[in-house]
Amino acid sequence: MELALFPLSVFLLPGGRTRLRIFEPRYLRLVSEAMSSQQGFGLCLPTDEDGIYELGTQVEIYDFDQGDDGYLTIDIVGKDRFIIENVSQDADGLMHGEVALVDSWDIREVPDQYHFIADSLEKALDAHPLYDNSKSDRQLQDLSWVCQRWLEILPIAKDKKYYLAQQNDLNAVVDFVCQVIKQ
Repeated sequence: MELALFPLSVFLLPGGRTRLRIFEPRYLRLVSEAMSSQQGFGLCLPTDEDGIYELGTQVEIYDFDQGDDGYLTIDIVGKDRFIIENVSQDADGLMHGEVALVDSWDIREVPDQYHFIADSLEKALDAHPLYDNSKSDRQLQDLSWVCQRWLEILPIAKDKKYYLAQQNDLNAVVDFVCQVIKQ
């Protein structure tokens, strides 16, 4: 599958939500392409060497608006993780990638010993504007969903987030989140 790619220091995983302000012509075109194709676009972390990490998240636009400042604001939700297999760049700098979807982490019920991370997350999301009105969308009983939201909001280095996000199973992520929350 081919996706337009948006390298941005915003870390988002499947099920996560964020708001972006779009003003560069190439990214306005990305939004237009994403809306017309109905397959969204790829959100990727940039590397320190002007490249992008090979793991990204396919996102979907679920709301948009134009602010008083004239900038386009889009609300996106993460759908699937992917690996970039090949990248091309248009004349205006917009990147496209040939991507392969990666299996999601298994849905797991939050065991009793991990309820504290779900409870802490619920409090954090209550103050988040994209989650405060969508309590029914929260999947606080799913350990995978809870850990993915923690990875998005924890103030840790992008290399660490990337390392954890590329794990095939959830165990290392659960251990890391528990360790951080307990501190």
